[in-house]
Amino acid sequence: MAATLHAELDAAGSTVILVAVGDSTDVNQMAQALKHVTPGFKRSEPPGALLMELSWAGITQLAHTFDGIAEHGFWVPGPRLRAWIAAEFEARVSESRLAPMTWTGTDGRTPRPYQLDAARMIDAAGKFLLFDEPGTGKSASTILGLSRRLLRGIDVFPAVIIAPSWDVIDNWTREIALWMPAWRVIEWKGADRARHLRFRDAYDVFVTTYATARRDARDVRGPLVKLNAATVVVDELHWTKSADAQQTQAVERIARHATSFVGLTGTPITRDTGDIFPALKSMDPAAWPAKERFVKRYCTTGDGDYDNPVEGLDRLYEGEFRACLLGSYRRVAKADVLDQLPKKIYSVRHVDLPDEWRKAYREMETDMLATLPDGGELPVFSTLAQLTRLLQMASSAFDVTMEMVLDEESGEERPHYDVALRAPSWKVDVLMEILAERPGQPVVVFAPFRQLIMIAGEAAAKAGLAVGYVTGIGQGVTRASRQADIAAFQAGKLDLLAVTTQAGGTGLNLTAAGTAVFLQRPWPLADAIQAEDRIHRIGSEIHQDGVEIIDIVARSTVDYRVRARLREKGSQLAEFVQDPRILRELLGGL
Repeated sequence: MAATLHAELDAAGSTVILVAVGDSTDVNQMAQALKHVTPGFKRSEPPGALLMELSWAGITQLAHTFDGIAEHGFWVPGPRLRAWIAAEFEARVSESRLAPMTWTGTDGRTPRPYQLDAARMIDAAGKFLLFDEPGTGKSASTILGLSRRLLRGIDVFPAVIIAPSWDVIDNWTREIALWMPAWRVIEWKGADRARHLRFRDAYDVFVTTYATARRDARDVRGPLVKLNAATVVVDELHWTKSADAQQTQAVERIARHATSFVGLTGTPITRDTGDIFPALKSMDPAAWPAKERFVKRYCTTGDGDYDNPVEGLDRLYEGEFRACLLGSYRRVAKADVLDQLPKKIYSVRHVDLPDEWRKAYREMETDMLATLPDGGELPVFSTLAQLTRLLQMASSAFDVTMEMVLDEESGEERPHYDVALRAPSWKVDVLMEILAERPGQPVVVFAPFRQLIMIAGEAAAKAGLAVGYVTGIGQGVTRASRQADIAAFQAGKLDLLAVTTQAGGTGLNLTAAGTAVFLQRPWPLADAIQAEDRIHRIGSEIHQDGVEIIDIVARSTVDYRVRARLREKGSQLAEFVQDPRILRELLGGL
């Protein structure tokens, strides 16, 4: 007879006590099975039992592992644990948790029904992942969800909101002023920002960027950790996709003891299904302490040169995984809840490289050393550098300068090559044709390279068009100038807004534009998708004939590889959020 695993809550109601009963062979088999669930265990004192921190995901895994059907045996939850399971299940699935609510913003605006549904789910779960498609108004849903918890007597302050940039933070500040004007908000920034700790009770919401969080939560002594946030909101959650990144670990430290947590992103998968792990750990560190355990149990992997790439969810365990997340995440697509939005109309404009640059491109592609039209040479020493140079050659002419720099490891000087894009740009030439076809119509142009964006803006300005910029700070672009250019564009005062996908791909409303032009698609799926949704979101209803997404693609170049790779990533995103339309429609479909 198989062993039996008895489980019961401790007196505090926070720890599960596990005791295995059976012969030594069966108990040993049960112990081996426990090694494959994701939560960690501690030995009891005195020995004889295992201790597991209580979590819905952990209990779900125990129930699936020891169901009495498999060879692992079966489990028997005790009375207190059974009562907790019943109450937790009811809270996660019962429609009663979605009590009706109404709200009106300071401008008279009312939330949309699906936003109210999300608010109720955030309220009920406390810790929640909101995967609604970009442009659906996730920030309003979050604010309303936290307000519901506050009304029920749950302390949600102090709250920390972390976002990619101050432009996105500005949007959060506006949304809070619209929906919860009584909340006291302060920006966590500046050289003396740690002083806010002394006035912790003077504010309700502290807003900051990933970069600042990385510095102020680099360890448990960091001021943002010491703030002891009751609520942590992480916007554009896919920025934490790298489990070993400092900003990811900073978010985990800040959220470690928060009783409320909301992670927001329309693209939870940007490379592969493993991207979701840091979000799970931030939301529920007890259930998801190590990525290796998550991948081993729930993902399929392939064979790689340096590691085993994640290829998707393991079909055998997918049902269990989704049960682990029951009631703690949601995804809605714009097509399902915003049917008044215009359709996206995709097209591709092809361009040929000039002969002299085509020759250099082929040399770089085959030999990693290109002879440039001016007679100079450009070598590369890694595949990553080669891809970067090929992307640049696919778009524009450039100048190369070389200087000798000291290699700190070897102590010897080595050549360093600097590439500066310049006119002519064959892709910008096509952009100018597109602008000429749409006189008086606002257009947004995207590219991952700042230099390419500046070339586009300068060409448009030379043609007499009014141009604004949303790029990284520097070279005449400030946070204030970016906001001013965005406001001017939305007000119809600019013809072209030139945007880098990194600086302007998230958190911006650029709905005045009926056309977005991509001089080049970025490699990250999130940047590629979210940039489109700057113009296709709530507010774009004014473009009744549709919004155009135009890609300028250089023939027979790495541009095609980028598009193919984006589709590969899109397939895992579609699988994870269970929406095959993502892959069918990505980049206009196949």
